[in-house]
Amino acid sequence: MVKNEALAILNEIQAATFQNAAQLPLKENAQPEWQGLGYQVGGIRLVSPMGEINEILKVPKITTLPGVKSWILGIANVRGRLMPVVDLHEYLAMTPTLPVAQWRVLIVEDEDLAAGLLVEQSLGIQHFLEDNFEETTAEGIESLQPYINGAFRHGGRVFFEMHLKSILRDERFLDVSDHTE
Repeated sequence: MVKNEALAILNEIQAATFQNAAQLPLKENAQPEWQGLGYQVGGIRLVSPMGEINEILKVPKITTLPGVKSWILGIANVRGRLMPVVDLHEYLAMTPTLPVAQWRVLIVEDEDLAAGLLVEQSLGIQHFLEDNFEETTAEGIESLQPYINGAFRHGGRVFFEMHLKSILRDERFLDVSDHTE
């Protein structure tokens, strides 16, 4: 008898839940959404399209290399693969604003090139309405200009859309030898 009473109560709860549930928006009223992975460099919020960042890691053990530019921190073993680790702050001439404990390495691959890019903080997956995108530049931050496509504004915050794969293909990025030695 107790089993039937419990089942009746559960059925009542289910019926009340469906009766009071909010309706889903009609498909024609849905607004297109853009998703990307957010991160921070030099206190600036950036976001890259989904699929451009393969992995986000805590800073791994890095072995320094002689004769390379100062923004090349060295190489790290990432799942059995040796990969260069680049301090994105120094590469972009920006000053970090958060403690080292929050720093992360973004693994970016583009065909035959791969690198770990050190950033201040991972901000996770970000969702924006496509209508919130505007073609703009990162005024006052000249080093970001070649890699910025525009920006999303959401909740009073600005996230610049950055294409990290374009950094991997940049001639300046590919020239790692320190010519001063």
